[in-house]
Amino acid sequence: MRTDHRVTDISMGGCTLETTTTLPQGTFIELVIKPASDEEPIKIGSAMVCTSRPESMGRFLEMMADDKNRLSQVILSLLIGQSANLQLFS
Repeated sequence: MRTDHRVTDISMGGCTLETTTTLPQGTFIELVIKPASDEEPIKIGSAMVCTSRPESMGRFLEMMADDKNRLSQVILSLLIGQSANLQLFS
C-alpha cells in the first residue's frame, strides 16, 4: 500500500509523520523519503511504528549505506538552516 505523508521531525534514527492512517505499534513498514524534487529518494528498508498516535511513526531499522549517507546530509542541511535562522533572531 502506497500513501504519501509529510515528515515533520527527522533524525538518523527515525521520524515523525503527519498522517491520517493509524498503524498498530510494532508494525514494520518500508519508507521512501523525498528530500527535494531534484534529489534522489532515500529508501528506508525497514522501519517500525513505535507509537500508535495518528501523527507519529517511529524508528528506522534498516537502510543501505548510500541512503544512510544521504539522510545524514539532509539532516545536516536542516540543522545548518535551523542554526542560521536562530542566528538571524539573536
